[in-house]
Formats: sequence, C-alpha cells, structure tokens
Amino acid sequence: MSALDLYLKKHYLNKAQFAAACLCTEADIDGLIQAQLLAAPSYVVTDNAKILSAVFGEMDADNTSAGAYFHPANVVWHTLALQLIDQHGRDAAPAILKENFIRDFIAALTDMHHSTWRLDDCFTGDNQTVVSGLMQRAEFSWQHFLLGTFGLCVAHPVSVSAIVRKEILQEKLSHLTENGSKENFTSAEAKELLPIVDAFAEAAMWFSPAEYTRSSRKRLVDDLRPRLLAAIALTAI
Repeated sequence: MSALDLYLKKHYLNKAQFAAACLCTEADIDGLIQAQLLAAPSYVVTDNAKILSAVFGEMDADNTSAGAYFHPANVVWHTLALQLIDQHGRDAAPAILKENFIRDFIAALTDMHHSTWRLDDCFTGDNQTVVSGLMQRAEFSWQHFLLGTFGLCVAHPVSVSAIVRKEILQEKLSHLTENGSKENFTSAEAKELLPIVDAFAEAAMWFSPAEYTRSSRKRLVDDLRPRLLAAIALTAI
C-alpha cells in the first residue's frame, strides 16, 4: 500500500462507498454526473497505475487501488441534486443547479471583495459591479466544479462560499508573495501575512503525494510559513 493509497482511503470515498453514503447505486451516481447534477470524481486511478485529475493531469500511482474517488462533501451536493429533481423535474434540474451555483458564487465573490481582497476585474474603483468579470469567474468555476476540481483542492467544499473562500485566499496570497516565491519579508509584512496563510491552510486540501510538490499548499503554506516566521524571529533578536 502506497502513501497515495493511504491518502485516498483517508480523505476520499471510492464510487461504491460514495454510492452507499448517498443511499443509491453506482449507476445513479454516473447518471447524475452525466446530467451535470453532480461533480465528477476528483481522482481516477487506472488499472495501469496512473492517477488522473482535472487539475494535475496524469501521474504515476504505483501500489494504489484503482477506482474513482469522491470527496465526502459530495454527499451534500448529491442531496441538493435530488431536491432539485424532486422540485423541478430531472430535465430542468441541471440548469437550475448551475443558475444557483453562479448566483451563490457571485454573492460570495462580492463578500470576499469587500472583506478580504479587492477583485479589480469584478468591481470598479467605486465598487460598481463589472458583470462580465463576475460571470467569467463564475462560469470558469462552474466548469471546474463539474470536473471535480474543488473536491481535490478545497478542504470542505460543502458550499459555494467555502469554495470561493479558498480560491480568493489563494489569489491574495499569490499576489502578495509572488506566488510563494518571494524570499525576503519585513517583520511587519510577515505578521500581516501569517493570518492569511493560516486561513488558507484551513481552507485548502492537503493534496495527495502525487501532486503535493506542485500544490498551492506546499507553495503558499508549507514553504512560505517558515520564511515568515524567520522574518519575525530575526527582528526580535
């Protein structure tokens, strides 16, 4: 059993487990994914020892159980899909799910713009909305939702607001630290950045051993935090 296998078993459900958690069949899961009422698995491990994801592509997966792997939070989205089907019918439900996702995404972006990080592509200098910018972000994120991206990179993707929080914290940190590559910080800068790093660490997934070295967690938390702590400690000497 590999470290990757252990990670997937700890943090994800294979399709049989996911179907059981949703009290349905694997065929039901496949049907909802095909209808764009449920996100695709975040990882797929093939019989020839490869792991596939929409974010990182194909990587080696030796000694790892083949199968499709879903974040447990998808049970919440499965329940929502069934509610929409019950309320509106199966044919109408996919469009309503997308409409609600985009509405909630724009609302969450607006909140994060005012509270956390200015989104210049979505709001003017006097805070008037730029509809094209908001819609571009929302549509892009909807496609990644369907691809299972947020089940890979968001720790608790149980809501649109949780997804947006992780994405905007990452955007803010990336901007302020040159995407994690900045080496030197003043003590004041470090003290300002540490709470953002901590918030992002809480919002982001841990990432599997397959892609960890390329992940935002490594770049913006595990590599960055020691440099910030060192900057603070150096000033205290």
